[in-house]
Amino acid sequence: MDEEFNRIVKEASKEQSKPSDNSLFDPLISEILPAFLEHIRVEESRSAGTLARYRSHIQRFITEVGDCHVKDIGSEQLSYFKRRMLDQGLSPATMAAVLSCFRTFLRYLGNIHHLQVYNPDNVRRPKIPKREVEYLSKEEIQRFMAAIPTHTFTGLRDRALIEVIYASGMRISEALSLDRKQIDWELHEARIIGKGKKPRKVYFTQEALEWVRQYLSYRHDDHPALFVIQSDNTHRLDPQGTWRRFRRYATRAGLGKRVYPHMLRHTMATTLLANGCPIGHIRALLGHEHLTTTCRYYLGIISDAEAKAAHEKFISYKPVQKIEHKGKE
Repeated sequence: MDEEFNRIVKEASKEQSKPSDNSLFDPLISEILPAFLEHIRVEESRSAGTLARYRSHIQRFITEVGDCHVKDIGSEQLSYFKRRMLDQGLSPATMAAVLSCFRTFLRYLGNIHHLQVYNPDNVRRPKIPKREVEYLSKEEIQRFMAAIPTHTFTGLRDRALIEVIYASGMRISEALSLDRKQIDWELHEARIIGKGKKPRKVYFTQEALEWVRQYLSYRHDDHPALFVIQSDNTHRLDPQGTWRRFRRYATRAGLGKRVYPHMLRHTMATTLLANGCPIGHIRALLGHEHLTTTCRYYLGIISDAEAKAAHEKFISYKPVQKIEHKGKE
């Protein structure tokens, strides 16, 4: 902790010990920001990625509106902030994420420091239009994989990565966090720490593990990470370059889509759904905390033809008749 953070925490602690007289405690947003981020890291187990996004969102407010005292935040400042985001062309989803962060920040000020700040429930977020789930058909996924040059180390590694995501439905961050020792080769599974630091098991197909074995046979380092950039300083693969290579493979395959890592997660889920997998099982495999999340993404994306085929396969009101076997007379 730096000196500034220690000063803020000490000042906040003093005020919390005197909740009935906190009128003098009114820090600037930038002054209380480090304590806020530390609070959600420790008390709410927020990930490093979430902390970085929250810092960026609060800094955006400071840049657009100013580094005001927290008690000066009101409807006028927030309305101006929304207009600035609209003028900059931010999507409703991005604006909603920024404003959700600000609601969390205001609740922290009120609940932890007992400050009389703007009611976070009055921070209205824009309605987010329902987005179509983007995924690859079975034919497209085969073309995509076939376009990867597996005669190179990078191509072989990427093919193994794609097979792992497609088979397991992991998020790209989860897949790139895998270490070699996490894979249970006999049971075709791995235990990971997913979103929100929640542990879960993920499962692999035999084909996915075969590609991983081929890739690992070209590794001559002792780095624990499963997916690495091999160089004089071998290190864990990062997602930024992965996006660019996925788009390149999609172009090479002649797909009229921008393929990105999360699309493979959607592809896994839609493949399971089309094959008749119960939505509750898909929820567990994806690591969604609530079934409503899975339903919101994946129910209603099956085509009319697929729905009709499923209807013909599964609909039946006739009771199952038992066949009696008669013995020879």
